[in-house]
Amino acid sequence: MEKEHNPLSPQEESLRFVVRFYRKGKNDTSAAWKRVCPLLAPKENSSRLRRLYRITGAAAVVAGLAAGAFAYYWNCMRTDWITVTAGVENRKLVLPDRSELTLSAGGVLRYDRLAFGKDGRKVSLKGKAFFSVSRCEDEPFSVTAPVATVQVLGTRFQVEAAPDSAVAFVTSGRVRFRTSRQWVDLVPGQRAVGRSDGAIRTGKPENQNELAWMTGRLTYRNTPLKQVVKELEKVYRVRIEGVPQSELYLTSDFNRMEIADIIHIINQTLDTNLRIKP
Repeated sequence: MEKEHNPLSPQEESLRFVVRFYRKGKNDTSAAWKRVCPLLAPKENSSRLRRLYRITGAAAVVAGLAAGAFAYYWNCMRTDWITVTAGVENRKLVLPDRSELTLSAGGVLRYDRLAFGKDGRKVSLKGKAFFSVSRCEDEPFSVTAPVATVQVLGTRFQVEAAPDSAVAFVTSGRVRFRTSRQWVDLVPGQRAVGRSDGAIRTGKPENQNELAWMTGRLTYRNTPLKQVVKELEKVYRVRIEGVPQSELYLTSDFNRMEIADIIHIINQTLDTNLRIKP
């Protein structure tokens, strides 16, 4: 059954013409309405037309809100995430503000290229990295890890980010280390460890090899062999077997040496039988 078609009056045709061709900022609806009103019948169509006019106004408001939302998205919500991953070797990187960093093997760094330097200088980190940050008083530099945030204006520091902990070590300048519960300012030579519960422990590094993964220089002064082996495994990403149960101590310096050569020197020095586990 076909629907009955009721032709529109000339007045309604005029109003629909205004609705159809309305453009925000280009058509003056008030002026258009004044031109249409004299054509309207005073009684029989007034309520119907007022209802159409309200629809016109609502449509204009919706169009304005949509345009504003789009402008906000375009200016503020656009992102262009850059993800840098280090493979089996360390990787050097220069950020848009000319800050430099070395990302440890297996590490992942992310930042929004469009927001970087406009809404602070923010990066997120998984793994370990050493940062040399260009100083900028107006744009703090921050590194976000799963359990902590490190913020600086310009300095040199190291961050190690794990799922349940974060470690920061400062070589120059001042660094603010913050967890969900507290914060602490670190000065050169200080180290902070943040845990998933928000607790922070500060102090000096346990040895002189905090940056060995990057510099390749290892220094031991009467250091327990078990501690040496543990550190070598971490720096060189290997497993070492044959560690004796007796307490042995090592004093030596290794400068950018292959792990096989280091183990050979230790075996010769301490009469041990260390070997790399296949």
